[in-house]
Amino acid sequence: FDSDPLHTKNPATESMRALEDLIANPMTSPYSVDILAANMEAATALARTLRSLPLVESATTLSSFVPAEQTRKLALIEDAAGLLAPTLEVAPSQVPVTASALRVAVGAAADQLARAAMKVAPGSPIALLAGDLARLRDAPDASLLAANEVLTRFLPMQLERLRTSLSAAPVSAADIPESLARDWRLADGRVRVNAVARPGGRDRAGQLAFVEQISAVAPDVGGSAVAIVATTQTIIGAFRAAALGALVAIAVILLVALRRVLDTMLVLAPLLLAALLTALLLILLGLPINFANIIALPLLLGVGVSFNIYFVMNWRAGQSHPLGSATARAVLFSALTTATAFGSLAVSAHPGTASMGALLLLSLLATLIATLIFVPALLAVCRRTGPN
Repeated sequence: FDSDPLHTKNPATESMRALEDLIANPMTSPYSVDILAANMEAATALARTLRSLPLVESATTLSSFVPAEQTRKLALIEDAAGLLAPTLEVAPSQVPVTASALRVAVGAAADQLARAAMKVAPGSPIALLAGDLARLRDAPDASLLAANEVLTRFLPMQLERLRTSLSAAPVSAADIPESLARDWRLADGRVRVNAVARPGGRDRAGQLAFVEQISAVAPDVGGSAVAIVATTQTIIGAFRAAALGALVAIAVILLVALRRVLDTMLVLAPLLLAALLTALLLILLGLPINFANIIALPLLLGVGVSFNIYFVMNWRAGQSHPLGSATARAVLFSALTTATAFGSLAVSAHPGTASMGALLLLSLLATLIATLIFVPALLAVCRRTGPN
């Protein structure tokens, strides 16, 4: 069973491509769990424990937004500020930029980079940049002005960000903006911990192991990964119960209609064989059961019974050559008609719908094999009896 609901979607759509980009980022991956800890200290300790688990890519809580080793980092920032801050405080020139002034500046920069490129290995980015500037120096005025506009458009904003970064000060959890903190802390003091699965924890077995590892540490766990695992178990359990219930109901109806245990078993045996053949074909072709095509499985029971019972009823009436009868031709043409409808689903561009059509076709093929080959062989070895 493929428990990932995204595998039933068309990966070529723009929304799915965007979602794949989000999945690749641990901060936006849907394969995650959430836990509420009693307070900040408990959340920090829990996040540290979760990071040590084999299937956990990262564990984030409110304290994760407070930098570690601030004393050492602030000392480095202070040294950088002593070197860079004076150059960032120069007021911008009010004189309009001209093409001739740009040409002089570009030429001076190209010459300096060319001299520096002589001291580095060939193909260095410095040499490439020197060549680009040399070509730009000889470009028309319009191209030169356009290049200046493109290169400096966001420069004031970037310089302002650099000034702000160089004025960093010690921070604590109390300094985290409320717009961010409200996503991680409740009014009663409880703090959220978010854990993201590694790539190995994204298939069915991996997701189940990921959730089990987290649950062993924090039983009250929620989140999308837990929902996917719980939904998978619920659907599989529901269809298992439905299949067993349907088989029991079919057996009871057959006993009431046929009034003989042998005849009932002759109808049910090919049905079970068709189910096993369907499972075998799915494994050989690598077609998993998913949230979409699992809906098609109950149809196998109805189609199988409707085909098999005709042959059993004819056998009870004295038909000794079931494959040469009109019933066999009717079953074959009925199956072909049904296969046409199922085939239209199998060629759908939607992966979930296509997998449903493919599963229906395979189950119909297995049912035909069981009905047209196994049933006649089974009837041939059974003692011929009358209608009573």
